Amino acid sequence: MFKSRHFTKIGTKELLNCTITVKFSTQMVRMIICFLPLACMFIGCSDNSGESKNPYENKLGIEPTVMAQMDTANYTEITWLDTLINIGSIRTTDTAKISFRFKNTGNKPLFVISVQPACGCTVADYSKEPVWVGKEGIINGVFKWNGQTGAIRKTIGVRTNTSNGAWHTLSFYGEVIADSAKKQ
Repeated sequence: MFKSRHFTKIGTKELLNCTITVKFSTQMVRMIICFLPLACMFIGCSDNSGESKNPYENKLGIEPTVMAQMDTANYTEITWLDTLINIGSIRTTDTAKISFRFKNTGNKPLFVISVQPACGCTVADYSKEPVWVGKEGIINGVFKWNGQTGAIRKTIGVRTNTSNGAWHTLSFYGEVIADSAKKQ
């Protein structure tokens, strides 16, 4: 008789567990049936054009570069292809154009946040658009003669959203020689 009671208690417990499992499964099936069409609609309506969109674009009036600078968890990595350039000898009436190349070697979009030449004789320009993973970007500089002759060495500071250094220094050097012909 003891075995029978023991068997009955275990049987009731198993029956109770089985009932709960069936109810839970039924609820899950109902949820899947309800949400499956919604999931398909969102997947079907997603933008699959293949074009990359700036992840920091917003309607708040905040520059994407500022957003990228603040988002330190999503910094990427940069590899500079040119950091030191010899412009050779230029005359006092010449202008030297310099291009520093870099590559986004990380896994997030790379932003050049700011570019600051060390002196007024150099003007720098850069793209405000993101440099996508695996792509290259360029920092352009123009050096105009400022009155000095002889050896020159100028720098440009670059701020990026990169984990392998946020500040980068680019340099160019050369020699400015006086024109032999005077303008009249």
